[in-house]
Amino acid sequence: MTRLDNLKASADRWGWSRALSSVIISAAARYLGIHVYVVRIRPIPVEPEYPATNPDLVFRKIEIGEIKDASEDPDLDMTADFVDDAIARGDLAFGAFDGPRLVSYMWRSVGSAPDADGVWIRVRKPYNYSYKSYTRPSYRGQRISPVVHLFSDNEMRKLGYRYRAGFVAISNYASLRMGLHMGSIQIGRAGYLAWFGRLIPFRSRAVKEIGFEFFRPKGLN
Repeated sequence: MTRLDNLKASADRWGWSRALSSVIISAAARYLGIHVYVVRIRPIPVEPEYPATNPDLVFRKIEIGEIKDASEDPDLDMTADFVDDAIARGDLAFGAFDGPRLVSYMWRSVGSAPDADGVWIRVRKPYNYSYKSYTRPSYRGQRISPVVHLFSDNEMRKLGYRYRAGFVAISNYASLRMGLHMGSIQIGRAGYLAWFGRLIPFRSRAVKEIGFEFFRPKGLN
């Protein structure tokens, strides 16, 4: 499809106002370095309802030795440096095992976590942030990742975390609508301006109150 066809398709689904806004927002990110997101939270359920999945799988926390071994498996999309850095920060990994084989995983941050292009995310307890989830291609379509997510929620709740925090681009209308349908609460906006190698973050008051922010570690500016 051409760009015009994509625009028309977007307008048919969301209306011309949103479709044109999406084009402007995307151009601002691409050419001006302005990135804006909706920050949302979702209470971690006390008794989650797990979707049906492969009954042969075991869901549990991944031990340090296991996750280091997993970093040597090219099918799991992790590097040894990534794993070492995550462990050093105190982050936790949870996953699904088919026998001894790790088939899906998710990382949970206990403070800050990397996002992309040298940008990091930080959020304060009792809010928690999940990142870097992956499922082996041969195991996809079995609802494994949602179960890993819910299982890790439950384990983080035991450690005193009560809410899952996340963010989505303000022009990602499908994800925003789905989040509301699933019980997410939109609390405000946050983002940053990437300008000549510098990162200039911004956030609304409600987002600041939960300690959520984009930042770049010192030495990376």
